[in-house]
Amino acid sequence: MATTPPAPPPSGSGTPDPDEGTSGPASTPSAGGRVHDGAPEPGPENATPESGSTAWQVWADERLPGMRRLTPKHRLLYVVVAAVVVLGGLVFAYYASYALDWTTSTDRARSDKNAENAVDREQPAFVSTITPRDYEQDVPEALYVLLDRPLTASEQAALTGISGDASQVWAFLKPLGGRIVESASYVAPFEDGNENRGEAQTFNLNLNSDRSSGLTINGMTAVKDACSAPTAQTVVNIPPAGSQPRQGLLWDLTGGKADKPKGPYVLDEGDSQGKLFFHHNVVDLGSGQSGMAFGIQPEVSTHTCAWHINVAYIDTSGYHTQRIPKGNGTITTEAVPRKPRQYFRYITATGWGCVGEVSRKGCPATKHMPRG
Repeated sequence: MATTPPAPPPSGSGTPDPDEGTSGPASTPSAGGRVHDGAPEPGPENATPESGSTAWQVWADERLPGMRRLTPKHRLLYVVVAAVVVLGGLVFAYYASYALDWTTSTDRARSDKNAENAVDREQPAFVSTITPRDYEQDVPEALYVLLDRPLTASEQAALTGISGDASQVWAFLKPLGGRIVESASYVAPFEDGNENRGEAQTFNLNLNSDRSSGLTINGMTAVKDACSAPTAQTVVNIPPAGSQPRQGLLWDLTGGKADKPKGPYVLDEGDSQGKLFFHHNVVDLGSGQSGMAFGIQPEVSTHTCAWHINVAYIDTSGYHTQRIPKGNGTITTEAVPRKPRQYFRYITATGWGCVGEVSRKGCPATKHMPRG
């Protein structure tokens, strides 16, 4: 009896897996006729959009929670309510912000103003600049030139060979170390009865303020820091030929440190000349106002003095003072010694007079000298 051999396994399948056919139960049809292979069925959120859905319905299904379970009518209502809620929130936020700004505007404006004032007060009330008179461009007609050493015989001869022109005398003596001291200018009697006069080294004082709020300077006081006897050994003098009116303020610093300064007095010609400046005037700075410039004529007599200025001013925070120059800086005004080793004076229409350790040659006016 012939037997049929078993069919060979399919090519490429290899030896049958001994566990094949026993790895698990076979797939069984589901209630709907579909075969369940063990993979999870897609839930509603993984379902594909139904055919015929509009673009906004698709977007709403994906973005708005709970939209998928609503009917089309309720979906529209849902969207309208959501839009109203969003718009209402925006309107509320806008008016809440507006109300907050309105209710706090006064406090914020006050706070901003206080902060602005605080920053404003952090900078100096004003800036002062002291500029010596430019004798290169403006040589006084009447002056003293001081040197710290005697002139040699040849230098004396060269000096007495000059006709007495102040600019020529200065051009000769400056390279030798000369320093100018100006003769006192004419001033009407001082308001307070002060009669002291001396010689001066004038300078320009400029005051400027960058503050946004204004301030008022209502006083300036000169304070002597130190005074000593003048040390120049040679004095050359070109005396004034007449009155020399000037503009600005004059301070009387005559005498030693114990002698209290007086002034400042008005130098300008007119009814105010000789008046105490701050008895009749104030200086306003800041708040966009232009600066103030003064010509200052400090006069000394027997002593060379180092000094400074205390400026009194008022601003929105009260009364204050500020020093010029700032810090420990001082202004030095040099006095003319009364008995130098050499003294030369030019007398108009007569020539030079020479006193002290000098040669009499070239000094025809010596006998007319007011001091010997």
